[in-house]
Amino acid sequence: MPAKPSTTSVPSISCPPDKSITHRVLFLAAMARGRSRVVRPLLSGDTRATMDCLAGLGVRFHESGDVVEVDSPGIAGWHRRPSAPLYAGNSGTTARFLAGVLSACPGMEAVITGDASLSRRPMRRVLDLLEQAGATSAASDTLPVTVHGRRLKAFDVRSPHGSAQVKTAMVLAALTCDGVSRVTLPDGSRNHTEILCANLGLPVTASREGGVETITVHGPAEINPFEVTVPGDPSSAAFIVAAALLSGTGVIIRGVCGNPLRSAFLDVLDQAGVVIQRAPVASHEFTEPAEDWVVEAAATRGVMRPAGEIPAAWVPAIIDEIPVLATILAFAPGRSLFRGVGELRVKESDRLAGTIRLLEAAGCAARAIGDDLEIAGGLTPAALKSFEFDPAGDHRLAMAAMVLEMVSEFVAQKTCTISDRSCVEVSFPDFPAVLTSLRNSAQTSSPSRKRGILS
Repeated sequence: MPAKPSTTSVPSISCPPDKSITHRVLFLAAMARGRSRVVRPLLSGDTRATMDCLAGLGVRFHESGDVVEVDSPGIAGWHRRPSAPLYAGNSGTTARFLAGVLSACPGMEAVITGDASLSRRPMRRVLDLLEQAGATSAASDTLPVTVHGRRLKAFDVRSPHGSAQVKTAMVLAALTCDGVSRVTLPDGSRNHTEILCANLGLPVTASREGGVETITVHGPAEINPFEVTVPGDPSSAAFIVAAALLSGTGVIIRGVCGNPLRSAFLDVLDQAGVVIQRAPVASHEFTEPAEDWVVEAAATRGVMRPAGEIPAAWVPAIIDEIPVLATILAFAPGRSLFRGVGELRVKESDRLAGTIRLLEAAGCAARAIGDDLEIAGGLTPAALKSFEFDPAGDHRLAMAAMVLEMVSEFVAQKTCTISDRSCVEVSFPDFPAVLTSLRNSAQTSSPSRKRGILS
């Protein structure tokens, strides 16, 4: 049973809305004919890229407070020849979802582009499956991609990648096809698409057996307008947890998505001896169950240990949290090893190399062994270095660096320089303000600077 939160007075932070769910809700709302309401969507660089691309297809958005209304002519009424390229910015989710849904729009002629970082990321893993399904496009392995939409027949495709983005791109295409389509892939990817479709009454089902996941879609499906509330993002909450743990500050993070496939971050911490309390939120307003995460002040004192070996089977569920997990495990008294993290090389940057660069800059030895990430651990306040770090435009690396900066300056009184903080706008625009709040709380509750992992 989940533990009840401590009654100790600690700061309370509302978890920023989930980016993955927001993208999916916006696409399905745009495919529906009529007006849908999205309560508490994440409005960040990535999700606004999705909104801008859908607006280029004729979808209108109305923002009021924490509500976005999506007014759409439905997928049948989308512009078939957008007047300008659909610019996905830094959002791989936007680009891949667009490739899927536009490929199944008869008469569609659209160009999908992105920024310099996105234009280096692989698109073939989606395009190959779409071509197997009968779609046509003009592209190599990267953006720009020119989509030539056509009416697709039901398809049965298999992906070697356990990718929720690839899976969802194919589901969006299958929703418009006549007949029963199937997508098979390695198990373990996020299942927000399947849950959302089930909540909306769409004919999408999932089965899992022997490490393989099969998604079945009965098309064509009529999507009616809807209203949903987006829960908090566990990937963003992970950075709040890290900042609290490393500074010895208690915090309650409210309204975090309680999807079991998004909680593997906490499983890794548990393996390292750090337990974060979780309490279900008694509310049915969200698209998925939500919970509060409670970090006790000095939660790691005397219990922190190396995480040992984190198996490759866990990686799809923690791929976005590995940089911040690595930051925490740098302070464990010994070696931790992430198996099979090669996918980090094709994220917004080479995130594997970037994570190693960050840890070494702060004073912790780390290395890549093939597709594995080894962290030596053993970092202490005395060993912390002043550092300079360039996150290469990668929001996860920037936030991990900002957590280390907070610890270095607050605990070790070292000076750090991060060359680009603005990229956190992609997923967590309020992160700098959250760090300031946690630092102020730490200064008030721990003036001796002797708490948390560094005690």
